[in-house]
Order: sequence, then C-alpha cells, then structure tokens
Amino acid sequence: MSKVQQKQLKRRTEIIETAIRLMNDTPFDALSVSDICEAADISIGSFYHYFSRKSDLLVGLLSLVDEALEETVFPSLTHPDQREDLRLLARGFASYIQGNDLERSRLIAAIEPFDTDLSGRPRALVVKVAELFRRGQEVEQITRSLPAEELTRLYLIALRGVSVDWTRHNGSYDLLGTMDTFLSLFLRSVSPTEEEQT
Repeated sequence: MSKVQQKQLKRRTEIIETAIRLMNDTPFDALSVSDICEAADISIGSFYHYFSRKSDLLVGLLSLVDEALEETVFPSLTHPDQREDLRLLARGFASYIQGNDLERSRLIAAIEPFDTDLSGRPRALVVKVAELFRRGQEVEQITRSLPAEELTRLYLIALRGVSVDWTRHNGSYDLLGTMDTFLSLFLRSVSPTEEEQT
C-alpha cells in the first residue's frame, strides 16, 4: 500500500471513529453528515471524497472488524479440520466484540449485514468463512446438503445473533463461552451425515 493510500485509509478510519463517538449520544439515523464533518473537522466535500453516502460509515465500521480479524485471526487458521478453524474464527470475532466498549459493540452487532466493503469487493470475513466451508466440504468434514455460500450466511447469522444477545444483556455474561457453546451446536449440525460419509 502506497503512502497516499495509507494516509487515505487513516483519514477514513478517523472519520468512522468520529461518527462512532457521536453515536454514543445520538442514534445513527439522527446524525447528519454535517454533524459528522463538524466533529471530524472536515468539509462536506472531504466526507464525500471518502464515502458515497452516510450509510457507508457502517460498511466502513465492518471493514475495521475485518481488518482486525485479518491481522489477528486469519493467520492462525491452519488447522486440518476446517470446523476447528471456523470455531477459532468465531472466538476471534467474539473477542473483538467483547474487547470494545459496549456501545461500539452494540453498533457492530446490530448493523445490517453488508457482504461488500467500501470498494465493492466481497468482505474479507465473508470470503474467509466461505473458503473454510468449501474446504471442509471437499475433505468431507462439512455437509454438502447446503452450498458453502448458504452455510456461510447461516454461520454469520449465528455470530451476529450471539453478539446481539450479549449486547442486549449489557455484556453481563461470558461471550466467548457462549459463542463456543453455540458454535459447537452449529458445527455439529453441519457435520456430514452417515450417508454422506459412505
């Protein structure tokens, strides 16, 4: 990544972080672009240089989640059993959610799911999960009764659902433990049937 691209990425992240701080006091729908620009000390033209519309801030927030997982979790997804890598990825996601303040975690968990990033490319998390399901199906660790894309969608719903529940309970229980329990049940349900194994 060039220095110009790094600078642009840093500035875009700063704008997203400013919007998140504002959302601690004001719901996203009630925030105006001018409110965000004033708080970030940028012009409205600069905002639209980085984002096509206000909702792109939410896509950008999910991109921050993906970037964190790419740095901290993706490199360790090397287990021969893809179900273990799916479990590890879920733990990484839960750790990221739990590691933020509760308001930011609520926002991440409740955002409408976007499958593409700000550049219109598939999100890194979606790509990685689909890859794990496809590999698991190839080596007969995962059922083939559903396509990898559908299993990916269900897996991501599970991650978001557990995270939303945790934020609705104000972070009052062990998110990692609950995610482990839920993922164990989920992964058991997508293991190949006896007929598939023969």
